[in-house]
Amino acid sequence: MIPFFRKIRKKMADDNRPIKYVRYALGEIVLVVIGILIALQINNWNEDRKLNNIGRAILKEIKLNLIESEQKLTMGIQIQEKQILHYESILEYINNDLPYSPVLDSAFSQINRWYAPYLTYTSYETLKVQGLNIIANDSIRRGITEMYETNFTYLIKDYDQAEWLRAESITFPFFEKNVRRSLTDDFLARPNDFETLKKNDEFINILHSNIGMRRIGVSSFTEVIQEIKALILMIDRELKLKE
Repeated sequence: MIPFFRKIRKKMADDNRPIKYVRYALGEIVLVVIGILIALQINNWNEDRKLNNIGRAILKEIKLNLIESEQKLTMGIQIQEKQILHYESILEYINNDLPYSPVLDSAFSQINRWYAPYLTYTSYETLKVQGLNIIANDSIRRGITEMYETNFTYLIKDYDQAEWLRAESITFPFFEKNVRRSLTDDFLARPNDFETLKKNDEFINILHSNIGMRRIGVSSFTEVIQEIKALILMIDRELKLKE
């Protein structure tokens, strides 16, 4: 009887062998799948970390560019405020019918000049190449886009372009006809005939218009500076969160 039972056990073992193979194979497949999923997760994590690092680097560069632009606009405000004082000093001489004084030489040199806002776009161009979505913070992304596409665009394409058009059609021609710039100092100029200019409505209109345009410039620059400061503050907070 013992050989008989041995044969039965051997037959049962042989019959269970395919099931064991299937279980083993399924186990191997599950392990492979789990390994692949883990590898993909690690890869995604590494890619996300890489993108975050790129985003942080770009944010730091944008912050530096914004600081540089803020400094340029601040200087522009100072220059325009000084120009307004120059124009007002000429008007004071005209309104009080005073004789010409050499102290007005610096004022006359500014009649056909204005401050053009040359702003820094380098980091924003890099961001557009990388893709705006690399900046994860929606508020910062919108703020950056608004700053460059709206605020900076207005200063360069609207305000500055208006100054150019006005200068080319009005102040440049008038200056060439009526004012002589110093050969030794570009910031000194003197009218050919101040007494005649005092009675020239076109000249007086130019002075009033210059004052109006410079005040628009000061106001516009000031508003954009406030927007820059607010955006820099947002960027600083974002960078600290990810340190």
